Amino acid sequence: MLVKVFEAENMPDALKKVKETLGSEALILSTRTVRKGMGVFRKPIYEVTAAIDSDESPRQPQPQRESKNAPVSRPERDEDEITYQQLWKQRKVVDPLEDEIRELKNQVASQDLGTVRDEIDELKALIKQLSEQPAAQPPGPQTPPPAIMTREVAARRVRKPTADSSSGDDIQEMALLRNNLTNYGIDAEAAEAIEQYAWETLSPQQMQNQERLKEFYSDAVQSLVRVTGPFHCASKQRRIALVGPTGVGKTTTIAKLAANLLLQGGIRIALVTIDTYRIAAVEQLKVYGELMNVPVEVVITPEQLQEVFARHQDKDLILIDTAGRSPKDEVSITELNKFLGPESATENHLVLAASTRDSELQSTVVNFGRLPLHSLVFTKLDECDQRGSLLNVPLHQDLPLSYLTNGQRVPEDLLVADPAAVAGFVIQQP
Repeated sequence: MLVKVFEAENMPDALKKVKETLGSEALILSTRTVRKGMGVFRKPIYEVTAAIDSDESPRQPQPQRESKNAPVSRPERDEDEITYQQLWKQRKVVDPLEDEIRELKNQVASQDLGTVRDEIDELKALIKQLSEQPAAQPPGPQTPPPAIMTREVAARRVRKPTADSSSGDDIQEMALLRNNLTNYGIDAEAAEAIEQYAWETLSPQQMQNQERLKEFYSDAVQSLVRVTGPFHCASKQRRIALVGPTGVGKTTTIAKLAANLLLQGGIRIALVTIDTYRIAAVEQLKVYGELMNVPVEVVITPEQLQEVFARHQDKDLILIDTAGRSPKDEVSITELNKFLGPESATENHLVLAASTRDSELQSTVVNFGRLPLHSLVFTKLDECDQRGSLLNVPLHQDLPLSYLTNGQRVPEDLLVADPAAVAGFVIQQP
């Protein structure tokens, strides 16, 4: 077989050269486009490889490889000029590239396209997830995320250095941690939980850094405390009662809540008092009601309370003020339970003064626990230097915080209890 390579500026000219040189029986083995010369403006050259059986002589002898500029003798044209398509159909040697294409088509046809699409979607999702992750942090001590601690972590016991097994530096660091937490008013059990977690998390250098320690303490308090959020009105009427000892500021807090919610707009409120022991309390609530233009009801019996609820069905929120009860007066608390027991469908929030000693606060929560309690409200934060009870009492009694008050102004001195606010009150500047 005689094989020759022909070059031309276009395919028709290349095929003409094949025919003129090898005749109409020539077989096209392959075709390709090449660029010759220098520079980016090189013109493409079409290269055709053709062959003819060796026993058939070509029409006109040519060099082994023709250049596009070489003179070509053009014999007389046949009556039926051969075309590229005809030569391609007559070829007996298959281009290897075509074999590969056919094989790829067969492989694709045999694949489950649904499975392929699912794999592609998974890869896209993984790439998106990786792109959204934060960049890797450099090695070294890292600041823990805000939610560094959970109530489960606080409940567990972690082995920490002891005086017998620790160096003098370790003992000094332990003493520093405990001293700081004690100064914040955090009790021994809560302090131990935070101290143990600090020992696991912080490096020795961080334990010596007061600013870093303060940040750690704040994050720990935020992670341990639970809150209810503000008293938003739901689709049905809410009946919120404030209960607690005498002198903790229930009536003033009721007024602050009413004024705060009215300022938000679109809320219909009614005030109710069952504090008939103090005439001044009833008059005080009536004055607030007149100022805010909301109705005030005085209730003496549990039956009257249910009648008030029925009379004010159109209200979104009913705020109920109660008489102060001694935590040790079981009879009074039992009587209060007749008004605000589970069947009354009220939410009972225990009001505590932050200036009270922790032991008394804990006892008060236990005794008032005969009522179904929903949350704790702390008042008089402006009257005490240490406010560790904001963490100690909710943590021990497993109750969330709802509101905080830090003054007598209505409604300014009322704060929704959120973790950051609680931590701000507990962890103060030395």
